Amino acid sequence: MGRGPRSGRHPGYRDEHPKMLRRLSHEGRRRATAGPVCGPRHDTFSNGRGHSMKKIRIGSGSGFWGDNLDPAIEIAKHGDVQYLAYDFLGEPTIPSLQKMQRKDASRGYVPSIRAVVRGVLPICLEKGIKILTNAGAANPQACADTILTTAKEIGITKLKVGIVTTNDVQAKVEELLDNGVQFTNLDNGDTDLGRVRDKIVGSYVYSGAYGYVEALEAGCDIIISDRATDDAAILAPLVHEFGWKWDEWDNLAVGILAGHLIECGAACSGGISSLWREVPEPWNIGYPIAEVNENGELFITKVDGTGGVVNQVTLTEHLLYEVHDPGNYLMPEVITDFTNVEMDEVAKDRVKVWGAKGKPRPDTLKAGIAYMDGFIGEAESSVTWPDAVEKAERSIDIIKKRLEMVNLDAEEVRFDMIGVNSCHWSASPAPDPDINEVRVRVAAKCAERAEAAKVARECVMLMGTGPIGSTGQLNTPPPREVFALWPTLIPREEISQTVETREL
Repeated sequence: MGRGPRSGRHPGYRDEHPKMLRRLSHEGRRRATAGPVCGPRHDTFSNGRGHSMKKIRIGSGSGFWGDNLDPAIEIAKHGDVQYLAYDFLGEPTIPSLQKMQRKDASRGYVPSIRAVVRGVLPICLEKGIKILTNAGAANPQACADTILTTAKEIGITKLKVGIVTTNDVQAKVEELLDNGVQFTNLDNGDTDLGRVRDKIVGSYVYSGAYGYVEALEAGCDIIISDRATDDAAILAPLVHEFGWKWDEWDNLAVGILAGHLIECGAACSGGISSLWREVPEPWNIGYPIAEVNENGELFITKVDGTGGVVNQVTLTEHLLYEVHDPGNYLMPEVITDFTNVEMDEVAKDRVKVWGAKGKPRPDTLKAGIAYMDGFIGEAESSVTWPDAVEKAERSIDIIKKRLEMVNLDAEEVRFDMIGVNSCHWSASPAPDPDINEVRVRVAAKCAERAEAAKVARECVMLMGTGPIGSTGQLNTPPPREVFALWPTLIPREEISQTVETREL
């Protein structure tokens, strides 16, 4: 699920920098597949004037790492799609995976790719459905290894994998810092990245659909990338199928609109919606499908008979999700204006969407620079009725005094009463004094791990020193490292993409 205001931007390598995009080829031994493999299916329909019009259908396979992968199988079987797009990455995901890769060179990608290969790839190969995903994350090569190995394990004998990678972003950041380039923090305006330089965990750039398109042109069955934007895996098939040019801004805007609406899976088909009371069978929710025809008309739908709902409300909610400026939605390929988007429910769970307009692409890319920013220690304790709120407040007083006594050195300490004020803080209404139970949470952010560990140690004592009806947490979690993100911009000419293909 793409997180935060979208400022991702990326150069059009194929049209402006043809030498930047190299296609490497690893030819493995070709063997006959155990079953038939169909070519891509391009559905057509009449436009009412005797002309058959091509349409492309792209299904959303995942909205985030940890998402339910079963709906993608339903789409592959019954969604009449030619493409499946899996988005696995968010702001915190890449730094975590970069850290894993540094510890173990075989890690650093999204391990859910194994489930994708086992669960849906055989269906896709049989039907000619292409898969695009950013599961490569911090280690696309290892991800490709896993795909090929897993495919062999389940009897697949013919497969072409596309691997889309950007150049070493961290090395580029270091080079530009040495040359005196400032990286302004988009959140707070800070320009002194140098003060945390020795704490940097890794860097990444939001790249676009260019490499995906190149890999599709190479005939790949499944394409993996590092931190491509969430929309890129939906835009790329449309550019590839309809032959859109990289300066056809309005066409590209249609692709970005489609991508933005379906990128987060169930979030536009009834998940996390204000209609939550009315959503049918959310346990069997159907993930969205974007259908685009050669006239650039966009429809959002889902597989018939699945749970969830696709209507103007669910789509409008997601249209505004993670958008900083609806008039200037910044993507690597195009700036899209959503302010005149309209919708029409043309059938049950089928909505026509139009009105997005494109502007020339931006000159910079959004980059994320992650750095170590201390540790968080936390612990929890429940208190029960009667007088649960008063008991919780007393428990917090006890812990505050204990943390003073042990001289906790913390940048920030937070005390929450879960069920009372943990979500809305000072805006929370007065609690029901007769509430059945309250969960007390204490968390402290510290520069040193040893200081953060004091929190759990002092909170366990509530089992013996807290009010009657107090519980404790004997197996408290160890302090966890904090990754801070320095969101910034980087000139797009500093970033290049490479496409490699590997085969069974």
